Amino acid sequence: MSKLHGRKADSQNLRQGTSDESGTENHPGFSRRWIFAVYGLAILLALLLFYFHAVVIFDVIGEMLRKKALLIEHVGLQHAGRLILLGCFFALMMAHVAEAFAWGLYLHATRLMPSIRDGTYFTAVSITTLGYGDILLKHPWRHLGTLIAITGVLMFGCSTAFLFVVVQEVWEHFSVDGKL
Repeated sequence: MSKLHGRKADSQNLRQGTSDESGTENHPGFSRRWIFAVYGLAILLALLLFYFHAVVIFDVIGEMLRKKALLIEHVGLQHAGRLILLGCFFALMMAHVAEAFAWGLYLHATRLMPSIRDGTYFTAVSITTLGYGDILLKHPWRHLGTLIAITGVLMFGCSTAFLFVVVQEVWEHFSVDGKL
């Protein structure tokens, strides 16, 4: 029973209260300097993760596309296109998981989340726009959730646009008699 009560208490601690939380004056433990530092570092992390995402798209996957002749030679024309698509999906999925993990590390390091696991879960729910609301940031940190969600939507948009280009490339160059 105490284990269940502990989990319930932990869950309630992760959820944001609905009491009067309109300003930082109600939270004497947070100086304005600390708040600006946390938000500033979050913006820097967002920029760093955008750069990482661009590297995955243009360098890692770009190199894979440049090696298509080698792939065609080893697996054949029909399977090469499928493998390129699969490789792109996997690389982008791993990039998004790594980005969620980086945010989870950040949220835990700044003590905004009790564990890396909770921070990563919160981030994954935010960047995918699921927004379950079972884990929330407390005031004055709740705007970080918005920042994380915006960066996630933009990165998923970049991934989608890039996959569209890859699908076009595969469709044009790898289709044989209209069949892949």
